[in-house]
Amino acid sequence: MSDAFQLAHAFTARWEGGLSDHPSDPGGLTNHGVSLRWVRELARQAREECRRLLRSCDGCAQRSTPRCGWYSLDLDTDGDVDADDIRACTRAQAAALFKAHFWDKLHCKALPLPLAVTLYDGAVNMGPARATRQLQRAMNVTGDAQLDHYSPIAEDGVMGPRTRELAEALAEAHLDFYAARLSLRLRETFYRDLAARRPSMRVFLAGWRNRARSLAQYLAELERGAV
Repeated sequence: MSDAFQLAHAFTARWEGGLSDHPSDPGGLTNHGVSLRWVRELARQAREECRRLLRSCDGCAQRSTPRCGWYSLDLDTDGDVDADDIRACTRAQAAALFKAHFWDKLHCKALPLPLAVTLYDGAVNMGPARATRQLQRAMNVTGDAQLDHYSPIAEDGVMGPRTRELAEALAEAHLDFYAARLSLRLRETFYRDLAARRPSMRVFLAGWRNRARSLAQYLAELERGAV
């Protein structure tokens, strides 16, 4: 795994604890941040992709190999994807799933480190589309205020080439850490709004805000070269 991913995941892993099944958590049973709802959704998508390609399990060369999207979710290798897989999930398996479905799919490797770390942790915590939109908003605000030559990017939750180009421009102007911290302020606002809209989620608010503040401190350590 890349050094950048290891730096990002080192922070995120601190906040994704062991086995839990909080009644207010919409993800349901969760272990090391891997929730039953998320794994079932990934399994459904993997099955649909096989059907789209007119591919069945019978005779498939990828069946029961790491190249099979569904098989990689059968964490206890018993032939199905259910709560037992969440209970069996190890820290290493969680890291591998997060790298494949968040770090790699969001092209975090192509981003300046502070933006990659912020986006990755947000994607794990809130989902990739929302985390990307927050980062895009922070980058737009930063670019509009502080770059001499700036064209706004779409805040569409898609980590495309225009978003990566703006990220690089911010890094060249030494504004990448600034934009990352602004994204964290947007995240805190989202947390407060969510807790206000959905009272059942208020139990998580203090932990969410502590996580965002801790990430701001981690970014400061990265900026100083202390990590």
